[in-house]
Amino acid sequence: MRAPLPTATLDRAGLPMPERLAAVATVLCVYPSRHRDALDGWLQAHSAERLVRHDGEASCEALLFRNGAGRACWRLYLLPDSDFLAWDDAAAELPAHRGFDARSGVWPRLRRRWWRRLRGRWCAEVLRLHVLHDEAGHCVLLADAAELSDLGHAHARRIAAGEGARLRPQAHVCCCMASGLRDGAPPQYA
Repeated sequence: MRAPLPTATLDRAGLPMPERLAAVATVLCVYPSRHRDALDGWLQAHSAERLVRHDGEASCEALLFRNGAGRACWRLYLLPDSDFLAWDDAAAELPAHRGFDARSGVWPRLRRRWWRRLRGRWCAEVLRLHVLHDEAGHCVLLADAAELSDLGHAHARRIAAGEGARLRPQAHVCCCMASGLRDGAPPQYA
């Protein structure tokens, strides 16, 4: 488990409450590689927007967080393993991102060229968000590495590649491996 990060000292106006983010549980977190931790962007965030992209057949949703200078410092992506209702609750009051339309032909080409130059400057990590209330009643956001389904893992790889981010390796264990059903072998009972 990562070290707790206090959130009470920050100006949190315009950001989703940590409890709402934690209710989503499993997310793909994209953050600058210069950060010491995946949650550093949360500490720097001063505003947030809801981002919906339509790339051909697939669409993806993200919460885009900006620091005091207006630069993107943290992005959380919805995954098939996430709680969709909690995601809608966390993002309900956020303004929509005003950017390029991903359905036009120009934006994907420019985005690919831009991300090729920035490759290696962003990291991606699959996290399970939690909250902890300290003795003073302040809410602290925590994160652990999360396991994903095969669909969730493929989705996370696709998003990370599209963002030009290096996806940190996860322990990818499917349900059949966890139960001992590898290669059709019957489960071992004690």
